[in-house]
Amino acid sequence: MLAIMSAAIAWDALYAILREHVAIPAVMAEAWRRGRTARYTQVAETVRRAFVLKPKGAAVLRSNLRKMYAARDMAVHPSGKISAPILHPELDVGLEWRFVYFRAQNAATVVLGAAGMLFDLAKNGRAKNTKVAEYQKALLVRLQEIFPDGVPQLAT
Repeated sequence: MLAIMSAAIAWDALYAILREHVAIPAVMAEAWRRGRTARYTQVAETVRRAFVLKPKGAAVLRSNLRKMYAARDMAVHPSGKISAPILHPELDVGLEWRFVYFRAQNAATVVLGAAGMLFDLAKNGRAKNTKVAEYQKALLVRLQEIFPDGVPQLAT
């Protein structure tokens, strides 16, 4: 749960920095607040405004962020309802949903996916303004220190 929440927090941190350097129209920001727009939507739109993204790339980013934030939301705001056990794929036994959703394999998928998206954006993204480009450059240096051989891939 902590790993999944940390992955989302990393993207929230990127969002906070980009938000300072990207123009979000006041009408849009107010609509987000009033409509309680999902966090992943706000993050994806801010990234889209900060970087040149092809439509397919923007859609993939948005989809990946939606899944990551959904996992985060289940950890932060779990349902209090009792539900039937779910089959744990590695243990082959029915367990309470948290043991299935928050197992190591899923946490690794979310964390490496979040890191991979950050790394790709830092390495290959085309910033739309100089402040974002400066941040992007610094982010890439730090990520290359953490992942000198690139972000690890999950064994399939």
